[in-house]
Amino acid sequence: MKSGEKYGNIIYYGLLGIIMAFSFFNFSPVYYYFLNPDHAVHILMTANFRFPHDLYFWGQDRLGSFIPLLGHLILKATGMTAVWAVSVSNYLVLIAGWFSISTLFTGKGTKLVLAMFWFLPPLNFLDFLMIAQPFGIEMSLLAISIFIYNKIKRSQSVSKQILLTSLISIILIISLWVSDLTVISIALLISLTIYDWFKHQKSKNILRQPGLNAVFFWIIAGFLFITFAKGEADKDIRYSEQLFNGLHSILLTVRDIFLQTYDILTFNYEDNIYLGFFGWLSLFTVLASGYYFSKIREKVIRDKWFWFFLAQTVLSIAAVLVSHWVFRNGVSRRYFVLIYISFVITILLITDKSERRQQTFINILLTLTAIAAALSSTVHIYYPERQVGKYEEMKEFKRLGKAGIIAGYWNSYITAVAAPDKITATPNDKSYVRNTKMADSVFRQPDLYIIKDSWLDSFPDRIDQFGYRLQQSGKPFELGGASLCEYKVIKIHDIYTFPELKTSSKTIITRSNSKSGFTIQADSSIRYKYLVYGPFVTLNKGKYKTVFNLKTSNNYGNKTMATLDVTSDYGKREIAALKVKQSNFTDTTSYHPFELTFGIDSLTKNIEFRVYYTGQDKLWFNKLELLQIE
Repeated sequence: MKSGEKYGNIIYYGLLGIIMAFSFFNFSPVYYYFLNPDHAVHILMTANFRFPHDLYFWGQDRLGSFIPLLGHLILKATGMTAVWAVSVSNYLVLIAGWFSISTLFTGKGTKLVLAMFWFLPPLNFLDFLMIAQPFGIEMSLLAISIFIYNKIKRSQSVSKQILLTSLISIILIISLWVSDLTVISIALLISLTIYDWFKHQKSKNILRQPGLNAVFFWIIAGFLFITFAKGEADKDIRYSEQLFNGLHSILLTVRDIFLQTYDILTFNYEDNIYLGFFGWLSLFTVLASGYYFSKIREKVIRDKWFWFFLAQTVLSIAAVLVSHWVFRNGVSRRYFVLIYISFVITILLITDKSERRQQTFINILLTLTAIAAALSSTVHIYYPERQVGKYEEMKEFKRLGKAGIIAGYWNSYITAVAAPDKITATPNDKSYVRNTKMADSVFRQPDLYIIKDSWLDSFPDRIDQFGYRLQQSGKPFELGGASLCEYKVIKIHDIYTFPELKTSSKTIITRSNSKSGFTIQADSSIRYKYLVYGPFVTLNKGKYKTVFNLKTSNNYGNKTMATLDVTSDYGKREIAALKVKQSNFTDTTSYHPFELTFGIDSLTKNIEFRVYYTGQDKLWFNKLELLQIE
């Protein structure tokens, strides 16, 4: 190796290492300043991966948990913390993806530009690196599949071809598990394979193609795995209730795309001037690439990977336009990440085949574009002051020891990332709770804290959460950038009168009594209907007693006057019931307590207590008492 080539390699690998390291120390979970609960879910899954429940991101049947699973294996093998394990696993896959896709290029300058776009994307495409989104991993797995695909083309060994074909199939199954959008890449790869086979084989009997039986096997295996994984995951009906946009929604999506593009080009997108420079430089780069493409068209159109990534760009744009999920989520910039990286590769494939003088010019233009992209996503980390990684701030919660935490969603799971073996956290029961089992385990911790953020104006003396009654047991304090207060679980003891309950009649007679609250009298309008029902409370696992206070005008006879019951699911599930007869009343001058004892095995919502009136004699209801026994 000549000395000039040797020093060139040192500079190349040195710059490549700097790009990758700078990306890791700014955007990996262990260092990222804007780490959020969605990222935290991946870290918590990595800490204690549970099969099969954790095959998908908590609370949904999409975004397969490949990185948490890989991170969990690394954690078990090395003993590193969960946040480090998920950071390392994510970047190992991203680096493997970059090295795989870089084999499509010959120029080191082009490869370095690719590394900048890959590891330091612009602000609006930063989700490419984030563990809470599938795009970077999806593209990396595709890149690895392409690398192996090219190896198959050069292999003469049938057994090796079958082995490599099986390996590609497994990787694409993983990618489809990670992201449903992989179906576009799979369809393009299958089309490319069929085209290559017919182009280079004399025989048209595709059934003789080596490895085809292995492909069929993996198609069946992949279908079974994805079906099983989705069957075990929580369903989010919002995702599947409407898949495609109508024409009006498509036009609104196009409008949003143009408005976002306009804001970037006019330097008004999130007040990020570098994003504006990136937008204009990208426009000039596309125009220059189009010009050079016309000069070397014959050379470029012979490259199947140029057509592959161009087709993936176009089909991804089409998917964004027709997807109702994208529309209902405000056409968020994260849905354009795959379009961004696919089009970058398409442009670089043109650049890599240009003449040296043309290549130098467009590489300079691409480098300036990549620098503007990197500045747009990093400037706010360093200016006006250096932002500290969120993980460092969350380390303060270790001081709580073994504890449970309840908060608003954006301050919930994130509090547990530094010590998932000690801290158990959940959003409050009015927020989006992704893991109900974790919510239940919060109340089994020796200490319990509530974080006051957007869901509370102040710390209440008592509060109900997930069917538990909590009472304040300490003074508020600051920790980890949040306001906390300690609470303890106490037994429930509530009294309900008519204002807290409902009735089936609009003409029912009510009387206000200062001693006993509201007294209501059944009338003929609710015969064989409910005198009272409600209040649709949530109770957790335990044993309870409810006491109905009733009075009658006649306590002689054995006729059923009312049926008392406890139900859930809006009356569809009966938990306990009791028939009240005339003779059950000892007199007609006072209210008598009728008790119903019942048990609940798990968190149950919409529990109601009902008095079903048969129309026999007069019946009055005074109050209902609910007591937790154990």
